[in-house]
Amino acid sequence: MGSEPANVVDSGPGSSGPTGGGPDAGCETRQNRLHVVIVLLCAWLCFTSPWVAMLRRIPDRAGFFDYAHVVLGVLCLLLALPYAHACTRAGRWRTLYPWLAGEARPLARDLTGLCRGRLPVAEGGGLHAVIEGLLLAALLVVAISGAGWLLAQGTSASLDWRGVHVVGARVLIGLVLTHVVAVATHLFELT
Repeated sequence: MGSEPANVVDSGPGSSGPTGGGPDAGCETRQNRLHVVIVLLCAWLCFTSPWVAMLRRIPDRAGFFDYAHVVLGVLCLLLALPYAHACTRAGRWRTLYPWLAGEARPLARDLTGLCRGRLPVAEGGGLHAVIEGLLLAALLVVAISGAGWLLAQGTSASLDWRGVHVVGARVLIGLVLTHVVAVATHLFELT
């Protein structure tokens, strides 16, 4: 609620709390920077995707948005991998994917509270963390399927990769919007 120490900063998925100079402070700073860059890349890729005209391969007359999508998509993949590692290392995956660790109580608590009109808390591996974990997984699915689509271009498999990429991107967009609402409720909770 509003009782957190002033130096606590939520630094995205798998955040370990204070970033005031402990052994993970440098890692948290890199993770925050990666988060910002990935957000900007994803925003560009999503907002410009209606102008991308690729199906089975990069077209012969590809335009700026086609090439920008490919280059920035590959860059996003190259950044998403270390970001995912940073978010899940040292057991942090248990917070983002509690059901994989056999722990569903915080999520059940938040969902029950939500049904009763209570906002979920941002800490403790509940609904907020699960949304972040699903968002991280969707980011990886979209980035990897985009690379698969690029590598398989010109083959029949490229359309399969494209299908996974498009569905994954739609899921990613839905989860981003859900994440924005969750962050907004957390900020509301702090005031």
